[in-house]
Amino acid sequence: MFGLFGRKYENPALIAEINTRQERWFTFLDKLEARMLEMITAAVPELQRAFREDTDPYKRAHSQMVLGLTGQVNQMRNKANEVKDDNIISFVYASESMIPSVITTAGHQYHGKLHTFRMACLNRHFIFEEKINEAITLLKNAAGEQDLEGAYQEELAAFERIRHRFSCKQCGGNITIPKMFFIDTYITCPFCQSQNTFSPSTGARMVFHQARSLAEQRTAHLLRNYEETRPKNPALYRHYLRAMFDEWNKIVPDMAGENEKFYERLLSDYTINHH
Repeated sequence: MFGLFGRKYENPALIAEINTRQERWFTFLDKLEARMLEMITAAVPELQRAFREDTDPYKRAHSQMVLGLTGQVNQMRNKANEVKDDNIISFVYASESMIPSVITTAGHQYHGKLHTFRMACLNRHFIFEEKINEAITLLKNAAGEQDLEGAYQEELAAFERIRHRFSCKQCGGNITIPKMFFIDTYITCPFCQSQNTFSPSTGARMVFHQARSLAEQRTAHLLRNYEETRPKNPALYRHYLRAMFDEWNKIVPDMAGENEKFYERLLSDYTINHH
């Protein structure tokens, strides 16, 4: 496999090998992340239920569940590290060692392509590591009333760390993700115009599912103001409802259209039931 360099350094086989390895690496991590997302999405409600129902004051049954699930996540991390070392890092070192030390334009080109390949693969692994850490945090925090605001702010910070680290799968050009997405989204490469699929982290997807709960936490004081009035003051409820939906729309602005229809239905139902 490594006898790829002739005297003139014309090696289309090396370029093909680089492209194949990068595509396989990206696909491998995509599948690991999909498996992790499926596991976390199913596990979080079960962990919350176990925490509520565990009568042991030390919550040992719940802790064992968290330990087992984090162990599964770390197994995915270890597997990714093994594949990275065996199929990315070792390949780069072996390939570079076979480029003659004589400085030529072609030699520089091969070193450059290997460097670009290495950085694209490592950046993709960095994103995977971010998602691993977020998944473990979600598992550890899946008990009682969650700090949804803290989790949301962590996701915003995590997104800022990775938004400039994506590479086009077609041409390798750098892609900046324009905003935080919560579902798989096509992003157009500014260089070759090909479509790249951006898959949000597990934590970002959980933000989407918990957005209403976070909005309700932010506006809980307004709901209490309404509930404490005797008799109930409809104006206070309308104020709460509007404020809650405004916060919901701030968290997931792409859903504002659907949310506004939902808001109108709730407001109409309340008006009918309190006349």
